[in-house]
Amino acid sequence: MKINIEKAVDITNTCLCCNTIKEIEEKLKEYNEKNKTEYTLEIKCFLYTTNDCGICALAKNLIKSQNLKIQVIHAESDQQIEYLRENNVHSFPALEIKAGEKTEFITGSEAGAYIASNMSKFK
Repeated sequence: MKINIEKAVDITNTCLCCNTIKEIEEKLKEYNEKNKTEYTLEIKCFLYTTNDCGICALAKNLIKSQNLKIQVIHAESDQQIEYLRENNVHSFPALEIKAGEKTEFITGSEAGAYIASNMSKFK
């Protein structure tokens, strides 16, 4: 059962401000094991890519071939570039993970590795 981040921090007694989305997901996993529940965090993911980026191409192919629920965005408009700069994103690909109002970025080869190691989360 998918739940929003506010409910997740409430039932796991974590702090939304002090914990990352990944940390909240880990606490939720522990909560599920302890209480025999099947809660998952409701998240949205976007992969920002550019031209001539080998890691971007590999990540896009993985998303497409595995039919993952990650929206791929080719970052080319000034508005998109400015948004990424405001969030201290300076390398590609950039995976944006959103849960409610909380947003985190994973960039470069770490983004591809994160997608590959968490594919079941994105199905």
